[in-house]
Amino acid sequence: MREGGGRSSPGSEPDPGVKPEQVPGHGSSGDPQVPPAPVPALHDTGSGPALLFLHAFPLDASQWDHQVAALSGDFRCLRPEMWGCGDSPELADPRSATLDGYVGAVLRALDAAGAGQVVVIGLSMGGYTALALLRLAPERVRALVLASSRAAADTPEQAENRRTMAGLALRDGVETAVPMVKRLLGPRARGEPHIADPVVGRIRRCRPAGIAACQSAMACRPDSTSLLGSVAVPALVIHGEQDAIVSLDEARAVAAALPHGELVVIPGVGHLTNLEDPPAFTAALRGFLERID
Repeated sequence: MREGGGRSSPGSEPDPGVKPEQVPGHGSSGDPQVPPAPVPALHDTGSGPALLFLHAFPLDASQWDHQVAALSGDFRCLRPEMWGCGDSPELADPRSATLDGYVGAVLRALDAAGAGQVVVIGLSMGGYTALALLRLAPERVRALVLASSRAAADTPEQAENRRTMAGLALRDGVETAVPMVKRLLGPRARGEPHIADPVVGRIRRCRPAGIAACQSAMACRPDSTSLLGSVAVPALVIHGEQDAIVSLDEARAVAAALPHGELVVIPGVGHLTNLEDPPAFTAALRGFLERID
């Protein structure tokens, strides 16, 4: 309902993307003595107007395979992966990761790929990353899609829990993150192996350094609530009716704060909207893309 307000896609050849090596451009630190962080893997499928898909924690770019399969005939689908996730290199110190630093590295990857303006689509952690991109390089954002995400920063307790989980992952491995699937998926999806099992598989493909980098970066992110009112581009908020992590009221508040925002609620799904009901998510996304052309 709408309220106003793998690495390659299935059926396509694997694409090499941008290799995780140093390229010139946007640095990840304001200190010229600090070398830039490694460039993340960037998977690149299709041609046409560019879409930048930013994945959730603790997943990777394959989260977007359904959308890439549906949209890559008309759009260029770019999917970076957080350090330590998927094909991306790890940071020497994963607990030093920040979303601003990751955005700087993604911008360098986009520069190397010859991608200019993009429609940014972020789910959960990907939404936090999208807001960081808007803050750092608003001229690169043609339109914004925030799914299952919020603008507020973590509370001190939430941030400390993330730092604890980062340490546990580095000590005990990625299995420490697998129980998250119970909160990530809605009740129906948890009981459907064809949805739940691939999510568990994606979590297990993430390395301990990836879990730690994601949690550390989210823990120190700033509050972006005040940013929403200055977003001048078309914006869509997609939310699951049964999301147990971000409330529907939060999603409504984000959509209302965006000057050109609208909200689509997908019934019967939880936090991972694009994986729990791919047709509904893709239909909402395609409709939005058609309206902004």
